[in-house]
Amino acid sequence: MIRFLIPVFCLLLVLPAHAAVEIALEGQPPTRIAEVYHREGIAYLAIDDVLPVLGLSGRWQSVKHVYEITTPQGRAVISPGSHFLRIGSQMMPLAQPPRFIDGRLRISESFLQNQLVGLVNRSVVYRNLDPSNTQDPNPGTQLDRLFAFLLKRDPTDAKDIRVVTKIAIDPGHGGEDPGAIGVDGIKEKQVTLAIAQKVARQVKMQLGMPVVLARNDDYALTQDQRFQVVSQSGADVLLVLHAQASFGQSPHGVVLFVRPLEEKAAGSVAENDGSMQLAQTLKSSLLAAGLPVHGILRAPLLPLGRGDLPTVLVEMGYLSHVDDKARLTVEEGQRAVAAALFNGLNTFAEKKQEDFL
Repeated sequence: MIRFLIPVFCLLLVLPAHAAVEIALEGQPPTRIAEVYHREGIAYLAIDDVLPVLGLSGRWQSVKHVYEITTPQGRAVISPGSHFLRIGSQMMPLAQPPRFIDGRLRISESFLQNQLVGLVNRSVVYRNLDPSNTQDPNPGTQLDRLFAFLLKRDPTDAKDIRVVTKIAIDPGHGGEDPGAIGVDGIKEKQVTLAIAQKVARQVKMQLGMPVVLARNDDYALTQDQRFQVVSQSGADVLLVLHAQASFGQSPHGVVLFVRPLEEKAAGSVAENDGSMQLAQTLKSSLLAAGLPVHGILRAPLLPLGRGDLPTVLVEMGYLSHVDDKARLTVEEGQRAVAAALFNGLNTFAEKKQEDFL
């Protein structure tokens, strides 16, 4: 029954609201866009409605499953479900990925204000005529409003060190949200679930440790639902699994993301940052397995949440790259990636055990 209710719930979330926004290049009359959708408290606009107002053009490439934007700074490329905007060889992280809603590719208000406006060589005026639909009822900084949920460790722990007794894994996307689509139409949602299940199996069999999956089948979840599963599970570690696709075939390899340090922790010692510590052990195990890793980045990506729960978002590779795609879709390759992630989790857990003792 739950599986049938979830798609209905998600459908209700994306129904168009009675709202509108106004956009204008400085010195020009504003253009009103009435088709504004809200999802998880975020306003989404059809990119085809926005670009002409900004003096830009773009088109959907159905074969490559990407959207190309022609800008004064060169060609920019986005893809549904991808957390990156590509301009040439530069990859810019996005707070919310573009997504198809009601048959059109839509971008978030944040994408418009922070990335798209930066590609225009003129000032842009933007006004949300019904901001109450997207504002957090608890006022705070822009970063505070970006994260919709806190992932906190047990406040009864007196020490910053905590033994790992339960692991949570969040396979990205699912249901009507396929995520990135790569060579031969392979969908990110299939890859993330398959590898998450393999990691979970190894943890249970070799460590005898319980594992919580944010989803265990092909259905959609809102970001708040994912966070609630994790926060209510009592997990000590969260691994968020994603893959991506690029316009070109050259980008490849793994990228690890951790949340930015909060202001109160900005002066703390790096060793006390559980997310960074976990990312470093994962990076070492992935490299030891012969997998290319392009670094650990701090980024305000929504799937990381806020809080002090050790959390790493793993972009496991590019479905648009032949080698990455083979590794992520073939059974043997998936087992290799899962084994490397398991080894990193095991190393992190052993280190926590040693520190605790």
